[in-house]
Amino acid sequence: MFALRFLLAPLLVAAASLASRVWGERVGGWLSAFPFVAGPLLLVLCLEQGAAFGAVSAGKALYGLVALAAFALSYAHLARKWPWWWALPAAWSVYLVTAWSCGMLGLPIWARMAVVFGGLVLAKRLLPEVTGTFRGQSLPIVLDLLLRMVAAAALVGTVASSARQMGPSWSGLLAPFPIATTILVTFAHAQSGAAAVTRLLKGFLPALSSLTLFLAVLAWALPHGRVGWSFGLATGAAVLVQTVAFRWGTSKD
Repeated sequence: MFALRFLLAPLLVAAASLASRVWGERVGGWLSAFPFVAGPLLLVLCLEQGAAFGAVSAGKALYGLVALAAFALSYAHLARKWPWWWALPAAWSVYLVTAWSCGMLGLPIWARMAVVFGGLVLAKRLLPEVTGTFRGQSLPIVLDLLLRMVAAAALVGTVASSARQMGPSWSGLLAPFPIATTILVTFAHAQSGAAAVTRLLKGFLPALSSLTLFLAVLAWALPHGRVGWSFGLATGAAVLVQTVAFRWGTSKD
Protein backbone atom coordinates (compact mmCIF):
# COMPACT_ATOMS: atom_id res chain seq x y z
CA MET A 1 0.00 0.00 0.00
CA PHE A 2 2.94 2.33 0.63
CA ALA A 3 4.10 1.67 -2.93
CA LEU A 4 0.65 2.45 -4.30
CA ARG A 5 0.51 5.68 -2.33
CA PHE A 6 3.92 7.09 -3.09
CA LEU A 7 5.47 5.20 -6.03
CA LEU A 8 2.86 4.18 -8.63
CA ALA A 9 1.71 7.66 -9.68
CA PRO A 10 5.23 9.17 -9.84
CA LEU A 11 6.53 6.24 -11.92
CA LEU A 12 3.61 6.51 -14.36
CA VAL A 13 4.11 10.26 -14.66
CA ALA A 14 7.84 9.79 -15.28
CA ALA A 15 7.23 7.14 -17.94
CA ALA A 16 4.72 9.36 -19.75
CA SER A 17 7.05 12.36 -19.58
CA LEU A 18 9.95 10.36 -21.02
CA ALA A 19 7.75 8.96 -23.78
CA SER A 20 6.64 12.45 -24.80
CA ARG A 21 10.26 13.59 -25.01
CA VAL A 22 11.25 10.55 -27.11
CA TRP A 23 8.25 10.37 -29.46
CA GLY A 24 7.20 14.01 -29.63
CA GLU A 25 4.41 16.35 -28.58
CA ARG A 26 1.61 14.39 -30.26
CA VAL A 27 2.33 11.25 -28.25
CA GLY A 28 2.91 13.39 -25.17
CA GLY A 29 -0.48 15.05 -25.60
CA TRP A 30 -2.12 11.66 -26.10
CA LEU A 31 -0.54 10.30 -22.92
CA SER A 32 -1.38 13.40 -20.88
CA ALA A 33 -5.06 12.51 -21.02
CA PHE A 34 -4.67 9.33 -19.01
CA PRO A 35 -5.31 9.28 -15.24
CA PHE A 36 -1.72 8.79 -14.12
CA VAL A 37 -2.37 10.66 -10.86
CA ALA A 38 -6.12 10.51 -10.27
CA GLY A 39 -6.22 6.79 -11.16
CA PRO A 40 -3.70 5.63 -8.54
CA LEU A 41 -5.23 7.97 -5.98
CA LEU A 42 -8.73 6.57 -6.49
CA LEU A 43 -7.36 3.02 -6.43
CA VAL A 44 -5.76 3.66 -3.05
CA LEU A 45 -9.01 5.15 -1.76
CA CYS A 46 -10.95 2.08 -2.91
CA LEU A 47 -8.50 -0.37 -1.33
CA GLU A 48 -8.24 1.52 1.95
CA GLN A 49 -11.72 2.99 2.37
CA GLY A 50 -13.88 0.64 0.30
CA ALA A 51 -15.48 0.61 -3.14
CA ALA A 52 -18.45 2.74 -2.02
CA PHE A 53 -16.07 5.47 -0.82
CA GLY A 54 -14.18 5.27 -4.12
CA ALA A 55 -17.37 5.47 -6.18
CA VAL A 56 -18.44 8.69 -4.46
CA SER A 57 -14.93 10.12 -4.83
CA ALA A 58 -14.82 9.29 -8.56
CA GLY A 59 -18.18 10.97 -9.07
CA LYS A 60 -17.06 14.07 -7.18
CA ALA A 61 -13.81 14.12 -9.17
CA LEU A 62 -15.91 14.94 -12.24
CA TYR A 63 -16.77 18.23 -10.55
CA GLY A 64 -13.05 18.61 -9.87
CA LEU A 65 -12.48 18.60 -13.64
CA VAL A 66 -14.82 21.57 -13.97
CA ALA A 67 -12.70 23.30 -11.32
CA LEU A 68 -9.55 22.32 -13.23
CA ALA A 69 -10.92 23.96 -16.38
CA ALA A 70 -11.69 27.07 -14.33
CA PHE A 71 -8.13 27.03 -12.98
CA ALA A 72 -6.69 26.80 -16.50
CA LEU A 73 -8.87 29.60 -17.85
CA SER A 74 -8.20 31.94 -14.94
CA TYR A 75 -4.45 31.34 -14.98
CA ALA A 76 -4.25 31.96 -18.74
CA HIS A 77 -5.88 35.38 -18.34
CA LEU A 78 -4.05 36.32 -15.14
CA ALA A 79 -0.71 35.42 -16.73
CA ARG A 80 -1.16 38.27 -19.20
CA LYS A 81 -1.10 40.85 -16.38
CA TRP A 82 0.56 39.29 -13.36
CA PRO A 83 3.78 37.35 -12.69
CA TRP A 84 3.36 33.69 -11.88
CA TRP A 85 3.74 34.15 -8.10
CA TRP A 86 0.57 36.29 -8.08
CA ALA A 87 -1.35 34.42 -10.79
CA LEU A 88 -0.86 30.98 -9.23
CA PRO A 89 -2.49 31.46 -5.79
CA ALA A 90 -5.35 33.36 -7.42
CA ALA A 91 -5.95 30.50 -9.88
CA TRP A 92 -5.71 27.93 -7.08
CA SER A 93 -8.38 29.89 -5.23
CA VAL A 94 -10.59 29.74 -8.32
CA TYR A 95 -10.17 25.95 -8.35
CA LEU A 96 -11.15 25.55 -4.69
CA VAL A 97 -14.17 27.86 -4.92
CA THR A 98 -15.38 26.20 -8.12
CA ALA A 99 -14.88 22.71 -6.66
CA TRP A 100 -16.77 23.65 -3.49
CA SER A 101 -19.62 25.19 -5.48
CA CYS A 102 -19.96 22.26 -7.89
CA GLY A 103 -19.62 19.75 -5.07
CA MET A 104 -22.96 20.83 -3.66
CA LEU A 105 -24.76 19.79 -6.85
CA GLY A 106 -26.56 16.46 -6.80
CA LEU A 107 -26.50 15.67 -10.49
CA PRO A 108 -26.53 12.13 -11.92
CA ILE A 109 -23.36 10.86 -13.55
CA TRP A 110 -24.51 11.52 -17.12
CA ALA A 111 -25.36 15.11 -16.23
CA ARG A 112 -21.99 15.60 -14.57
CA MET A 113 -20.32 14.39 -17.76
CA ALA A 114 -22.33 16.91 -19.77
CA VAL A 115 -21.30 19.70 -17.39
CA VAL A 116 -17.62 18.71 -17.66
CA PHE A 117 -17.64 18.50 -21.45
CA GLY A 118 -19.45 21.81 -21.67
CA GLY A 119 -16.99 23.38 -19.25
CA LEU A 120 -13.98 22.12 -21.22
CA VAL A 121 -15.36 23.45 -24.51
CA LEU A 122 -16.26 26.81 -22.98
CA ALA A 123 -12.91 27.19 -21.22
CA LYS A 124 -11.00 26.45 -24.43
CA ARG A 125 -13.05 29.00 -26.37
CA LEU A 126 -12.54 31.66 -23.69
CA LEU A 127 -8.77 31.28 -23.57
CA PRO A 128 -6.98 34.45 -24.65
CA GLU A 129 -5.59 34.68 -28.14
CA VAL A 130 -1.97 33.74 -28.68
CA THR A 131 -0.35 37.06 -29.59
CA GLY A 132 3.25 37.98 -30.18
CA THR A 133 6.17 35.67 -30.62
CA PHE A 134 7.98 33.62 -28.05
CA ARG A 135 10.77 31.12 -27.93
CA GLY A 136 9.66 27.83 -26.46
CA GLN A 137 11.88 26.47 -23.73
CA SER A 138 11.82 23.32 -21.66
CA LEU A 139 13.21 22.35 -18.30
CA PRO A 140 16.27 20.11 -18.03
CA ILE A 141 14.96 16.56 -18.19
CA VAL A 142 16.15 15.55 -14.71
CA LEU A 143 14.57 18.60 -13.03
CA ASP A 144 11.38 18.20 -15.05
CA LEU A 145 10.96 14.54 -14.09
CA LEU A 146 11.83 15.19 -10.46
CA LEU A 147 9.29 17.99 -10.09
CA ARG A 148 6.52 15.99 -11.75
CA MET A 149 7.21 12.89 -9.68
CA VAL A 150 7.33 14.81 -6.40
CA ALA A 151 4.10 16.62 -7.29
CA ALA A 152 2.32 13.35 -8.08
CA ALA A 153 3.54 11.69 -4.86
CA ALA A 154 2.54 14.75 -2.82
CA LEU A 155 -1.03 14.81 -4.11
CA VAL A 156 -1.67 11.06 -3.85
CA GLY A 157 0.02 10.73 -0.47
CA THR A 158 -1.66 13.77 1.08
CA VAL A 159 -5.20 13.04 -0.08
CA ALA A 160 -4.96 9.31 0.63
CA SER A 161 -3.59 9.93 4.14
CA SER A 162 -6.34 12.47 4.91
CA ALA A 163 -9.19 10.69 3.14
CA ARG A 164 -10.94 9.48 6.28
CA GLN A 165 -10.94 12.99 7.74
CA MET A 166 -11.95 14.74 4.49
CA GLY A 167 -14.56 12.19 3.47
CA PRO A 168 -15.28 10.90 -0.06
CA SER A 169 -16.57 14.23 -1.40
CA TRP A 170 -13.47 16.35 -0.81
CA SER A 171 -11.18 13.41 -1.55
CA GLY A 172 -12.75 13.27 -5.00
CA LEU A 173 -12.90 17.03 -5.53
CA LEU A 174 -9.17 17.29 -4.83
CA ALA A 175 -8.19 14.29 -7.00
CA PRO A 176 -7.73 16.47 -10.14
CA PHE A 177 -6.08 19.32 -8.19
CA PRO A 178 -3.59 20.99 -10.57
CA ILE A 179 -0.29 20.16 -8.91
CA ALA A 180 1.44 18.69 -11.98
CA THR A 181 -0.37 21.22 -14.19
CA THR A 182 0.98 23.98 -11.96
CA ILE A 183 4.52 22.93 -12.85
CA LEU A 184 3.72 23.10 -16.56
CA VAL A 185 2.00 26.49 -16.59
CA THR A 186 4.28 28.31 -14.16
CA PHE A 187 7.47 27.26 -15.92
CA ALA A 188 5.95 28.05 -19.32
CA HIS A 189 4.91 31.43 -17.92
CA ALA A 190 8.28 32.22 -16.36
CA GLN A 191 10.36 31.04 -19.31
CA SER A 192 8.28 31.95 -22.36
CA GLY A 193 5.50 34.29 -21.26
CA ALA A 194 1.71 34.29 -21.27
CA ALA A 195 1.47 33.21 -24.92
CA ALA A 196 3.19 29.93 -24.08
CA VAL A 197 0.68 29.29 -21.28
CA THR A 198 -2.25 29.75 -23.64
CA ARG A 199 -0.70 27.51 -26.27
CA LEU A 200 -0.12 24.77 -23.69
CA LEU A 201 -3.65 24.97 -22.31
CA LYS A 202 -5.26 24.85 -25.76
CA GLY A 203 -3.92 21.31 -26.04
CA PHE A 204 -4.40 20.41 -22.39
CA LEU A 205 -8.12 21.13 -22.03
CA PRO A 206 -9.39 18.84 -24.84
CA ALA A 207 -7.19 16.03 -23.50
CA LEU A 208 -9.26 16.01 -20.29
CA SER A 209 -12.17 14.42 -22.18
CA SER A 210 -10.61 10.98 -21.78
CA LEU A 211 -10.14 11.49 -18.05
CA THR A 212 -13.80 12.54 -17.84
CA LEU A 213 -14.88 9.22 -19.33
CA PHE A 214 -12.55 7.28 -17.02
CA LEU A 215 -14.07 8.90 -13.93
CA ALA A 216 -17.65 8.50 -15.14
CA VAL A 217 -17.23 4.79 -15.91
CA LEU A 218 -15.48 4.25 -12.59
CA ALA A 219 -18.24 6.01 -10.63
CA TRP A 220 -20.83 3.85 -12.39
CA ALA A 221 -18.96 0.54 -12.22
CA LEU A 222 -17.66 0.49 -8.64
CA PRO A 223 -21.09 -0.03 -6.99
CA HIS A 224 -21.81 -2.88 -9.45
CA GLY A 225 -18.58 -4.88 -9.51
CA ARG A 226 -15.18 -5.54 -8.02
CA VAL A 227 -12.51 -2.89 -7.80
CA GLY A 228 -10.16 -4.54 -10.32
CA TRP A 229 -12.93 -5.07 -12.88
CA SER A 230 -14.14 -1.49 -12.47
CA PHE A 231 -10.70 0.03 -12.98
CA GLY A 232 -10.04 -2.24 -15.96
CA LEU A 233 -13.30 -1.21 -17.61
CA ALA A 234 -12.70 2.49 -16.96
CA THR A 235 -9.14 2.33 -18.25
CA GLY A 236 -10.20 0.40 -21.35
CA ALA A 237 -12.88 2.96 -22.15
CA ALA A 238 -10.41 5.83 -21.78
CA VAL A 239 -7.81 4.10 -23.97
CA LEU A 240 -10.38 3.33 -26.68
CA VAL A 241 -11.73 6.87 -26.86
CA GLN A 242 -8.31 8.47 -26.75
CA THR A 243 -6.97 6.12 -29.44
CA VAL A 244 -9.87 6.96 -31.76
CA ALA A 245 -9.32 10.67 -31.14
CA PHE A 246 -5.59 10.29 -31.76
CA ARG A 247 -6.10 8.45 -35.05
CA TRP A 248 -8.76 10.94 -36.15
CA GLY A 249 -6.41 13.84 -35.43
CA THR A 250 -3.60 12.12 -37.31
CA SER A 251 -5.78 11.46 -40.35
CA LYS A 252 -6.77 15.16 -40.50
CA ASP A 253 -3.10 16.12 -40.61
